[in-house]
Amino acid sequence: MAADTPQNQTSQFPNGGGHTGELIRSFDWSKTPLGPISSWPESLKTVTNMLLQSPVPIVLLWGEDGIMIYNDAYSGFAGGRHPQLLGSKVREGWAEIADFNDNVMRVGLSGRTLAYENQELTLIRHGKPAPVWMNLDYSPVMDESGKPAGVIAIVVETTKQVLAQRQLRESEERFRALTSATSDIIYQFSADWKEMRALDGRGLLSDTERPTINWQETYLLPEDRPAVLAKVEEAIRTKSVFQLEHRVRQADGGLGWMLSRAVPIMDEKGEIVEWFGAATDTTERRQYEEHLRLVVHELNHRVKNNLAMTQAIAAQTFRGDIDLKEAQNRFASRMVALGQANDLLTGERWVGASLGGAIEQAIKPHAPDDGRCTVEGDEDVKLSPKTALALTLAMHELATNALKYGAWSNGEGRVDVRWSTGNDAEGKRRLRIEWRESGGPEVQPPARRGFGSVLIERGLAREMGGTVTMEYLPTGLVCTVEAPENLYAER
Repeated sequence: MAADTPQNQTSQFPNGGGHTGELIRSFDWSKTPLGPISSWPESLKTVTNMLLQSPVPIVLLWGEDGIMIYNDAYSGFAGGRHPQLLGSKVREGWAEIADFNDNVMRVGLSGRTLAYENQELTLIRHGKPAPVWMNLDYSPVMDESGKPAGVIAIVVETTKQVLAQRQLRESEERFRALTSATSDIIYQFSADWKEMRALDGRGLLSDTERPTINWQETYLLPEDRPAVLAKVEEAIRTKSVFQLEHRVRQADGGLGWMLSRAVPIMDEKGEIVEWFGAATDTTERRQYEEHLRLVVHELNHRVKNNLAMTQAIAAQTFRGDIDLKEAQNRFASRMVALGQANDLLTGERWVGASLGGAIEQAIKPHAPDDGRCTVEGDEDVKLSPKTALALTLAMHELATNALKYGAWSNGEGRVDVRWSTGNDAEGKRRLRIEWRESGGPEVQPPARRGFGSVLIERGLAREMGGTVTMEYLPTGLVCTVEAPENLYAER
């Protein structure tokens, strides 16, 4: 076997190196300051062989002019400039960043290193300037005498990563802006909903200080968890939006309602990677709806009671052998009293009425003047709606009778209504109401008991859960009501 000649050794340099290696072997280096390959120093050949074997983009800038030798990976970065860059001066090959490379050569040939992370440079790409970001590492290359003869550069373009990170930051900033602008609760879950990664409770729910797997115990009631988790499992299975209105434990320990909605975030394979959601406080609306439902129920109940009372008044007023005109007047008067009682309760939103207010509204319109009527008590009492209606009608009957036959039928008589509260012999609270007439015509007990008397004695006693006594004294009628002071509740 013949020994290798210098010409054979030159033809075999560089070793391998892919497409760029072939270009280096066939390139006419005699037209460059480096001269033909046969005259290259060993230091230049060694570093050339080294960079051609690397999968990382590397370019060698040799000599004061920075003659470029690079590998296949760098040729991809060079794009349309390849292969013209091979053997050219770096200042001319990358004219748009000549000043930057002048500094690189100055530092590198002085024996120092340079490193840049995500360095932004403006390069001409596709015929126009474009921003490019790169990680750059520059180191000097020594010749046989130990002096810097060139600069080797590792060039890794990070444009895609930088733009992706910038887009992510912008997205995060928009998300933070959205969360700051909205009053909704914002939360984040893992793909399987086992871990709550974050929750901004807006003061309504407790914030998460760190990711937690105990979110169910913190925010959900035990009896509500099956329904919530069933909806979660359905959303995961169908990869669709989760939406549910459910109860929650609030930050102050109370119970509230939330309308929660979360959307899945997918990867490029269409698999869920996490969930982002928002929740709106619907506690006030739910309470209003519940109140409205109760009001409608109460209204139905009141209407039925009023119709029943109207029917009873009509039946009693027009029963028997009566003067139709007089009966009609009495019926109309009683309907007015019933309407006034309802007006009183409407002002109180049908939660009850004061005892004094019910009495005054019923009798004041009939009194000849204020000096002939007194309504007073040691403390006011709250009546249930049903009791207030019954008391108003009873007081109306007493007032109309006083005007027709009793104390108000002349020019001097008066009516005094007083009530008091106190304890009976057993220590239970009692209410006493007394209607007392004086100064009117001498009173004779009625020959028969009409509907007004029945309404007062039986109806009022039943509604107030006590007793009603009618005393027809010669000096005037005295009506006394004794009842327990538990008139808040509807019976």
